[in-house]
Amino acid sequence: MRMRFVVMVMLLPALMRAGSECRSSCRLTNISITVESEECGSCFTIDTTACAGLCKTQESVYRSPMMLYYQNTCNFKEWIYETYEFKGCPARADSVFTYPVALSCECSKCNSDITDCGVLSQQTISCNAH
Repeated sequence: MRMRFVVMVMLLPALMRAGSECRSSCRLTNISITVESEECGSCFTIDTTACAGLCKTQESVYRSPMMLYYQNTCNFKEWIYETYEFKGCPARADSVFTYPVALSCECSKCNSDITDCGVLSQQTISCNAH
């Protein structure tokens, strides 16, 4: 009995740490975005930050038509926009690419009016793949 108690006391900090990691797994992550401009005849890869990870959610056994239902997802909480300008473009070509850079993340309802709420691909597409 004493041995079980010692093992439980030793495992308690690890279990608490694992629980906190599950609660805070929505976090900033480094990603690469490959952008190609056919008008400018060039391709480049941007290294930036985005939000990724799991958010706690529970599936209801019964969904009432009277209650709104949504699941929290890992979203940008604060962000800025950065701009990249393609070089060597024709005069009337759209040579500017603007993209969001995540500064912080949160678990919240995804706003599909301003956000693509699909899954973020972790696979980087290179410029040579085309």
